[in-house]
Amino acid sequence: MTSAAVVAHRDEGGRAIVSEARGDRAQGDQAREDRPQEDPAQEEQREKAVGTAWRLHATLAEWTRTIDAKASFALAMESAALAGLVTLRGDGRVLGDVSGAVPVALLWAGALLLGLSAVLAVAAVVPRQDRGEAVTARPGDIVYYGHLRHWEPEELVVQLTQQDPLPTLSRQLVRMSRILWKKQRLVRLSLAAAVAGALVTTAAALAG
Repeated sequence: MTSAAVVAHRDEGGRAIVSEARGDRAQGDQAREDRPQEDPAQEEQREKAVGTAWRLHATLAEWTRTIDAKASFALAMESAALAGLVTLRGDGRVLGDVSGAVPVALLWAGALLLGLSAVLAVAAVVPRQDRGEAVTARPGDIVYYGHLRHWEPEELVVQLTQQDPLPTLSRQLVRMSRILWKKQRLVRLSLAAAVAGALVTTAAALAG
């Protein structure tokens, strides 16, 4: 490892890169040799568990993309509804002639509900972290890119080749599930507020 580092600093171009890569491979080989040997049955069971965890991770990532797409669609529709409300409020329009305390109050309530629905949709699509756990990395956390950025390449080689990935994968699955649950709740609330806003606005038009 030391000689590879010296050559990498002394040479230029491709030879420096190759030397450094050789050092990383040597460190990884040494880490694999140092890894404690497990019973073949236990090792096979652990490999299956790791594979299952990665499949769950991919499923959660796909569900997150689906929820984000729904939230984006909801935001587009709610923004269009707000724009239509402003347009219809003009002189000579359907909502322009709304008068009276109750109809005007209903109209404002509908507008507020539509605005709230848009805010909830934005909150659902904004990138988020599971506060408290995702911000502070635990030893061995390598799945989330926010944790990976703190690693040194040499230390990451050892982690990838020597340490068991199942604990950090399990923690990441729990974090992703919590974030996905919050996103889904926000989208539901957004759609409910939009429907309520549309109904209240329609009631204001009929009453006015």
